[in-house]
Amino acid sequence: MKHIVTLITIILFSQMAQSQKNNDSFEVLWKQVEKLENDALTKSALKVVTSISEKAKKEKNSPQIVKALLYTSKYVMTLEEDAQLKIATDFKQEIDKAEFPTKNVLESYLANLYWQFFQQNRYQFYNRTKTEVKVDSVDFRTWDLTTLFKEITVHFDASLENEAELKQTPVSGFDNILHQQKGSEEYRPTLFDLLAQNALLFYTTPENNITRPADKFEIDNPDLLCNGYDFTSQNITSTDDTSLQAKALCIFQKLLIQHLPSARPYTFAEVDIQRLHFIYQNAVFETKDQQYLEVLQNAASAGNGNWASSLYNYEIAALLNQQGNYYQPKSNEEPRWKTKEALAVCEKVIKENADSRGAEKCRALKTQILARSLQLTTERHIPINMTSRLLVNYKNYDGLQLTARRISQKQWNALEDLYPQEKKLAFIKKLSIAKSW
Repeated sequence: MKHIVTLITIILFSQMAQSQKNNDSFEVLWKQVEKLENDALTKSALKVVTSISEKAKKEKNSPQIVKALLYTSKYVMTLEEDAQLKIATDFKQEIDKAEFPTKNVLESYLANLYWQFFQQNRYQFYNRTKTEVKVDSVDFRTWDLTTLFKEITVHFDASLENEAELKQTPVSGFDNILHQQKGSEEYRPTLFDLLAQNALLFYTTPENNITRPADKFEIDNPDLLCNGYDFTSQNITSTDDTSLQAKALCIFQKLLIQHLPSARPYTFAEVDIQRLHFIYQNAVFETKDQQYLEVLQNAASAGNGNWASSLYNYEIAALLNQQGNYYQPKSNEEPRWKTKEALAVCEKVIKENADSRGAEKCRALKTQILARSLQLTTERHIPINMTSRLLVNYKNYDGLQLTARRISQKQWNALEDLYPQEKKLAFIKKLSIAKSW
């Protein structure tokens, strides 16, 4: 999904009215920080940030406290050896003092800090034995994989507390703290959408090496692979509290319920397609291929040719094209015309919804389908006085004219020394032709 909103390192919140009288002095201090940072004077910048933090805490200016904390974290990563541990400790202390919605965002930030640490040190965690209790309750670097994942889950869950208030908090109120692309509010209109999608990055991870119970949760119920409206009423329960998949499904359900009555053409469809992808990729029941296609087709038909239906039609075309790539003459002829079907779907969407996001995706897929490709594979060792075989893989070519040319060892050595490719080709064309076909 191209249209996304991501949290950036500097997080500011909305109590600006309370601190309006102090904006000028804070603004001057932050300009000093910016200049020192641009001059690579990190220690000096950190000193100014520390003074900003002290000033903000004295005046109980929450936005400036958070901003100072995050700048401090950035500089600590550069200046201190045990930076990650100190940053995590600082965040925990601020979370204990913070209120909504600052607390929610900091919880999400801390969960991401743990998650990123795991991604950077994955090999260490896979070599550790699970322990009943934390080896060190403070130092997350000593935890085993299961303990770390549980802690990440705790903080992501905490970031989504006060769900009703989060859903009433528009992302537009946080323009100063976000990297946004054009039209991004279509897909992340509220703070709940933003934090939920951050959590989904973790809950939809394919990492599955944590210790799981015997009755572990699996997506083995075909009813879960249904249209978005029916999914909102599904009862998702699990006794497996380690299951990231169950958490992901619950968040998808909440997002779909939130956007069910949405007047925006894409918001519900984007989340629904994201959910369908996840279920299809992780489902363990046998009928998922055919069922996935049917759900997409039904959703496209229900859209009655609107802009949202164009997204479902694109997914249909992408799936058909993927199936078409498995075509093999004689050994697997069933998907022979799937790519042709995919192209027809793309052309229909482009014609009927030319300005839609689905049509934009279909144009890219159509270009990919019609792109020419050619690959020649020869045998490494050619038997004496025997015909050598040549494997030709091609797409979107009507025919090939092949020519075999004779070459001596001396000429081969000369060819090896030639550069660039144009000189090599000119040399080859001067060789005598043995056969053309």
